[in-house]
Amino acid sequence: MGNAVRALGAGVECLGGIALLGASSLVDGEVRTGPLAVGFAAGYLYRHARAAAGCRRFRGGPGRSLGVALAWGALGVAVDRSMGDSAASRAYAAGVGIGSAAYWLTRRGE
Repeated sequence: MGNAVRALGAGVECLGGIALLGASSLVDGEVRTGPLAVGFAAGYLYRHARAAAGCRRFRGGPGRSLGVALAWGALGVAVDRSMGDSAASRAYAAGVGIGSAAYWLTRRGE
């Protein structure tokens, strides 16, 4: 059951990222690759930080889970605000979702 919920979450993250990329290409006519790469790295590293800190289950360590989420959330907001325009922000957000889903896909067997 837990694996199915994680798979659903990764699917939603990936579809959300793809939708943001599609919206960016429709509205702006391009997808910014720099912010997309930074977002991908941030999403992947966020999931890795959660796994390394032992935050796989919220019930097992809610303080650690909240601490990691708040720290990375603040970092994400700071990077997003430094982007400057909406096309870069959409690409960054898409990268975060796709990077997070990619971590789950590569590490799901562990």
